[in-house]
Amino acid sequence: MNSYVINLDRSPARSGRMYERFASIGLEFERIPAVDGKLLSEKRMSDVYQPVPGAVSLTKEEVGCFLSHRRCWEEIASGLEPFGSVFEDDVIISSHLPRFVGNDTSWIPVDADIVKLETVLGRVWLDRVVSMLPGDFRLSLLRSLHFGTGGYIISKAAAERLLKLTERFSDPVDHVMFNPACGVARGLKTYQILPALCIQSFHLYPKGSDLVDSRALTQHSAVRFPDNLENMPWLKRKTISALRRTWRFLRRYWRTEIPFADDLNRA
Repeated sequence: MNSYVINLDRSPARSGRMYERFASIGLEFERIPAVDGKLLSEKRMSDVYQPVPGAVSLTKEEVGCFLSHRRCWEEIASGLEPFGSVFEDDVIISSHLPRFVGNDTSWIPVDADIVKLETVLGRVWLDRVVSMLPGDFRLSLLRSLHFGTGGYIISKAAAERLLKLTERFSDPVDHVMFNPACGVARGLKTYQILPALCIQSFHLYPKGSDLVDSRALTQHSAVRFPDNLENMPWLKRKTISALRRTWRFLRRYWRTEIPFADDLNRA
């Protein structure tokens, strides 16, 4: 499996830190020059971004972030390997990462489109555990929005599909990939590894710490949620919430916070 790290040309220090982090655990990666959203022309924006009437518009940085991930998908789709891993350049990676992004991909389910490696230390809905992995790691189907595109594995076939489906896009890349409300994500089989193998530094360390990187590529704008319960009348919201709770119980879903593996080790 080849690994790719997205890095802006104007951020060489980040690239250097990522080389150090990967080298410290015996891994290599290919640097993918990020699309600098600040430099996007209006013509380029209109070619790829399709605004939704009444919704908050994406920033140029968000569009650049999306195009940067598409560059990684192009590399994976055009390559020979069945999977590739993608990272943004402000993540802290676990010392356990080599177990999962090396030459052996037999641990990845055959139906997997994406394996999310990241945590934002939030609670997400997961299906029952489908696989126990080495070192007490577990793999479960992801059944809800899980923010972030700091680190994930994507199959060659899924990269090809996403490239076709996102020639024009309306939402941030993490919502397109991981938010069932955006449509595209509903057609992807996405697994979550837990504990997670990477995390953006600002989630892990206190505000003001020297160990905190600023956001990698963009600050998110307010996103749209077509089926957000907040937009429904009170009684309808309560009814749907009750039905969803029952459905998740029957499906043996469970909501949990995804910890970071090396943070657990420090604890």
